[in-house]
Amino acid sequence: MKANTIFRRIGAMLLALGIGICSMAPAFAQEKIDTARDGSLRVSFAADGKGFAGASVSVYHVADLSAEGSYTLTGDFAAYAVSFADLDSSGWRALAQTLDAYAARDRLTPLVTAKTASDGTLRISDMAVGLYLVTGEPYVSAGAIYTPEPMLVTVPGMADDGTWNYQVAVSCKYSYRTTDTEKTYRKVQKVWKDSGGENRPKQITVQLLQDGKVADTVILSQANNWEYTWHSLDSSSKWQVVESSVPSGYTVRIAQEGSLFVITNTRPSPPPNKLPQTGLLWWPVPVLLTGGLALVITGLAVRRKQGEWHER
Repeated sequence: MKANTIFRRIGAMLLALGIGICSMAPAFAQEKIDTARDGSLRVSFAADGKGFAGASVSVYHVADLSAEGSYTLTGDFAAYAVSFADLDSSGWRALAQTLDAYAARDRLTPLVTAKTASDGTLRISDMAVGLYLVTGEPYVSAGAIYTPEPMLVTVPGMADDGTWNYQVAVSCKYSYRTTDTEKTYRKVQKVWKDSGGENRPKQITVQLLQDGKVADTVILSQANNWEYTWHSLDSSSKWQVVESSVPSGYTVRIAQEGSLFVITNTRPSPPPNKLPQTGLLWWPVPVLLTGGLALVITGLAVRRKQGEWHER
């Protein structure tokens, strides 16, 4: 193969590679949030395709949202020792349950409290960009009680195409039980995440809430294996637990699964001396391309000279 043919093919390959790199870069760019723009929220509460009319829904403004998508607790919620770090779907669910319980105990004033329409929906307009807690009261229908789970909703939300959607629609998940159940129970367990437990408190105080009011207070410690069970509770009430006072230097997260509450106290690790690299590095690409091209040209030049020497 002649050298000029090889050079033409190399040029075409480099051009294609360059175009590919340029086209890939914007795919990693994310549209910033317009924090000056208002949005809306549509909440649906239904079961088996039938909307619950007249269900009470409350919405709280939990955190502000930056143009880059970071959260900052706002208002009364700024006093709570919770964290947005390393949240998966179960973590977001537990965080919603945690904030719902504290908001109920402390009688925080919601941004909106309203009833759902005949189709089981509630629409709220003119909402500032931010993170919102959506809660609801238990709803009785046909001999059953449907209790909506609290959830955290971001306005705007991320659309399927990767853009921000300022008209957000969500559906309430719920727990279900019949009205003929007279008594129930609740159990609480304590989990520590603090790398060995140096300076860990010897005990914590847990409050049991009945419809938002403190019904009982217990101490958890090594003596009771950091757990406690309440028996013979009224099944028609909404039961929650909170940690009375979060230990200094820790965050709290309270997850509920059925009748079990798990309170997790986490002591955040100190930040590393060097920030981790989380994005793609594009600056080495042209350097590597240039170096590779130089090696190819050098190799071709050597081969061409060797060919000329053999032809003599």
